[in-house]
Amino acid sequence: MKALDISKKLNETILNKEFGGIVHSVFDNSFNVLTEDNKFITFLNSKKLMSPYSIRIEEDVSFLDKGIKPRVKVQILSKLVSINELDIKIYYSAATLWDEKPNLTFSKDVEKNVDIKLERIEEVLLTEGKKNGIFPLLITLKERIGRIDWIYESDMKLGKNEIYIREKFLNFIDSYIKGDIEKLSVQVKNIIGFGIGLTPSMDDFLAGLMVSGIYLHYYLGYSIGSAYEINYAMVKDIKNRTTRVSEEMLIFSSEGEVNEDIRDLMISFLGDASLDMFSYNLRRVINIGETSGTDILLGIYIGSLILLN
Repeated sequence: MKALDISKKLNETILNKEFGGIVHSVFDNSFNVLTEDNKFITFLNSKKLMSPYSIRIEEDVSFLDKGIKPRVKVQILSKLVSINELDIKIYYSAATLWDEKPNLTFSKDVEKNVDIKLERIEEVLLTEGKKNGIFPLLITLKERIGRIDWIYESDMKLGKNEIYIREKFLNFIDSYIKGDIEKLSVQVKNIIGFGIGLTPSMDDFLAGLMVSGIYLHYYLGYSIGSAYEINYAMVKDIKNRTTRVSEEMLIFSSEGEVNEDIRDLMISFLGDASLDMFSYNLRRVINIGETSGTDILLGIYIGSLILLN
């Protein structure tokens, strides 16, 4: 198999040394490899868009049908990945380099249009959002964040899990609004890993929050360094507090490094893009995973309300 794209950071790592790893998790369109030095590499088929530290192959292949399973050994060499047990080789020496860094050079849209796009986010969340992740917790934010009255149209109620996490979540939000870096570092540890899946719901929300912070600091003309400082405070003590895949996602998100869908969404949200283009990108994000897309979008939305106000 040949690779179409390889992330720039991953390519630099491979050029420095060859190393081994094992398959961590497998899905139809992707699989993850945990390397000897405890890094994650994601392999994608042609249907998926690029994401940090990943390789995308040119075929629309099912990795499950290829027999790839957890614990299978993988060798990452200078020009190819080899899974000897299954006689699978993925060549990437001719792959296009994909830069995962956030795009902070786009032409900014006017505030009136950004406000219209915020309304579109609300419409899509209300009508298409998955309600079994972070969604119910929005009703706890009425006294802290304006403009979320629309949430009551969804007839959301807190379940026992949301009641359990409620105060911890609100304490975190309060510290985020105030920019209290010391408290953020402590309070993130109280909420991280809440939810189910390889990337639990709260972690997806935090990822959206961090990414929106970086792009909104650029849009508003604030110091980007301030956004990174807040994000670093949120991820500096997360090791072994959530799933391994989620931990990796959060670290990348703190740098503003996300998959192409989310990056395109942020650029079309704050940049000079049509409402139709933004709506297209919006639906691509909300359909990520089972509930991940909704939870990421909620993080982007709440982060936007906080900073734009």
